[in-house]
Amino acid sequence: MTQQNLFGESPAQATNGEHARKPGGPPQHTWFFALRPSIEDSRRIHAFAGELLSFHGVLGKRIAPERLHITLELVGHDVDDALVEAACRVADAVSFPAMEARFEAAMTFSAPSGPLVLLGSEGLDEVRGLRTALGCAMADHGFAPPRAYEPHMTLCYDPRHRLAKTPITPIGFHAGDFALIKSHIGFSRHEVLRTWRLAG
Repeated sequence: MTQQNLFGESPAQATNGEHARKPGGPPQHTWFFALRPSIEDSRRIHAFAGELLSFHGVLGKRIAPERLHITLELVGHDVDDALVEAACRVADAVSFPAMEARFEAAMTFSAPSGPLVLLGSEGLDEVRGLRTALGCAMADHGFAPPRAYEPHMTLCYDPRHRLAKTPITPIGFHAGDFALIKSHIGFSRHEVLRTWRLAG
């Protein structure tokens, strides 16, 4: 699997996920930037996922339509308000056109939890471009974006039934904005804090 390597070493003043981490125990919240389908598109993708998983015998519980997304960049885990505000200021300065995100394959990633995801090649090039713009801006302001990036949309988690990379009938959505999301870990809840319009 080809991953995009973009960023060199960046200042360590706000390394993602470590700033203001509460001592001990797993994180309770995660903040990240993401592309989200419209309500109609998310329902359409969710229905497609149901058919895809059933056909391949994947039994894991599907991600709810309102939580379907493509992650762009992580802000951090259990971070303080100052870091969230800094991330918002970075996003304020990012300008990028609206896009069509298209998936052409599905597979299970190697993580123990068995995330089954949608992937794309040329159909996600504009997503990669937006991630590059956002990641470079964040790196310039002291964040530490990961070097490797594979845009994807997680459909479910199933560690028992794994799917090798498989072509699918292309499916996608129009992305007219990107969002800052606060994930409430363990509660299957995403809270959209802010959105930024993509031009055009």
